[in-house]
Amino acid sequence: MTALHEPLADTEAPRSAGTRESAVVALVTRMLGGAAKGRDVQRLVRYAVTSLVALAVSELCLVVVDADTGMGAILAAFVANLAGTIPSYLMSRYWIWSEADRSRPARQVMLYWLTSLVSMVISSVSTGAISDADHAHHVLKLLLLGAVYLFVSLILWVAKYIAYQTVIFQTPQLLDDTPADSPA
Repeated sequence: MTALHEPLADTEAPRSAGTRESAVVALVTRMLGGAAKGRDVQRLVRYAVTSLVALAVSELCLVVVDADTGMGAILAAFVANLAGTIPSYLMSRYWIWSEADRSRPARQVMLYWLTSLVSMVISSVSTGAISDADHAHHVLKLLLLGAVYLFVSLILWVAKYIAYQTVIFQTPQLLDDTPADSPA
């Protein structure tokens, strides 16, 4: 895997370095029929890896907090989301969208955390609704709680990617992207 601060390659094809990330990017690009640019696929792969890290942190935190503290599913899910958001933010800002416009960092940080808080509320309420149902066994409750949390997280994953890509981590237009004969 590449360093967190390394920007994505600007070429159509993924990097030719022998990294696992390059192999995954090449595979996904082939699966998409070459329709997406290498950097777009690479960004999506990085987003997926970041999301898996955040999800693992959140899921572990959810089960530990709910099982050990008895604080309630809604609060446990909120704490779990918060725990997963920290690595997600750092990896998004410095690894996935490292080339994003940094001219208004306060706006970027505020929008990222607002998006995360909305996601936390949605998943916390959803998880709490399932938890409030009567369950015969505590282990069944934990399994169902984890499954619902995972399902809601997958739906939110797509929505957040779109928000990050189009609003929060906008990349500046490169001069090389516009053809020389196009109007300015």
